[in-house]
Amino acid sequence: MNLIKQSVYFLTGFVLLEIIFFPAIAKANDRDITDQEREKIVQTLKSIDCNAFGEADYEIDQQRFEIDNVVCANGQKYEIYLDQNYRIIKKELEN
Repeated sequence: MNLIKQSVYFLTGFVLLEIIFFPAIAKANDRDITDQEREKIVQTLKSIDCNAFGEADYEIDQQRFEIDNVVCANGQKYEIYLDQNYRIIKKELEN
């Protein structure tokens, strides 16, 4: 019985550590965008009739920009991914 309790405590602790540290590890693969990158992102978004967005960062491991909560003329919000040349890779409707 004591071994079972110890196993449960260990697994619970391990899961809690994963919950706490995994987002920090995932975020380490992202970096903030520069002012120059922001200007180019805004130009790209305007070209597809989108005029506002929430957060944007560069995903180092994927070599792409991720732009969240992009508001377009149709009133919908999207998550948009751009390659290094600011071309649209993917445009997904936000839930």
